[in-house]
Amino acid sequence: MPETKDPFYVGYLPLPAALRPSVKLFAGLGILLAAGLAFALAPRQQDPGPGVWDLDTPVAIEGHLAVDPYPVIYVADPAYPDALRAVLLVSEFKFSATERAQTLAGQRVRATGTFVNRQGRGLFELASGDDALSSLGASSTLPSTQDLGSHTLQGEIVDSKCYLGVMKPGFGKTHRACAVRCLSGGIPPGFLIRGPDGEPTFSLLVGSGGKAIQQDILDFVAEPVELPGHLERRGDLLVYTVDPATIRRL
Repeated sequence: MPETKDPFYVGYLPLPAALRPSVKLFAGLGILLAAGLAFALAPRQQDPGPGVWDLDTPVAIEGHLAVDPYPVIYVADPAYPDALRAVLLVSEFKFSATERAQTLAGQRVRATGTFVNRQGRGLFELASGDDALSSLGASSTLPSTQDLGSHTLQGEIVDSKCYLGVMKPGFGKTHRACAVRCLSGGIPPGFLIRGPDGEPTFSLLVGSGGKAIQQDILDFVAEPVELPGHLERRGDLLVYTVDPATIRRL
């Protein structure tokens, strides 16, 4: 083989002087290209939303516990309809709080854990331990129910825990796998009703006869769908009752 005098770069040796100008040129162009792409793509990203999870601030809340079809604590708050704020109740990770709450249904309870909040819609993750949910005695404090009629609405099925602040953005195709796992574990499903302006309104999704639903909706999570149902308001919480068999992809 004839001897060559062309410069050759070896990682553990100094860069040959003849290659330095071209390396600097291509490195500079690469940085400029990356910066340009970042500026071009950033405005196209979805807004992760205003959800907040106060993970570092454990708190205690008190209120009336309803369990059917999903655990909800109605907390006294004069700023909300009937002076009650509906707070969905879940366990740690991707699990429902139904089993832990079942024996205390209809009672006034004290719950210890962390708060999740998105634009006023609240969710509470119970801390571990048997004392995280305890009875304070009998209660009859329930919000009024307002019938909002039958509708055919378009929107997206989400898991309430992630959407309300545990994950961001907590909706859309990129969150599909996580949402399916959460819903399979019993996290209450939500339905984001899309208005003409595209802004979502959160509603709790309930099956026929007011039953909890999970498995029947998993194939439709994170997709634009249309479904007929009946809408009502329980205190400040919208509840949409549907038959999963009528869900239609858009």
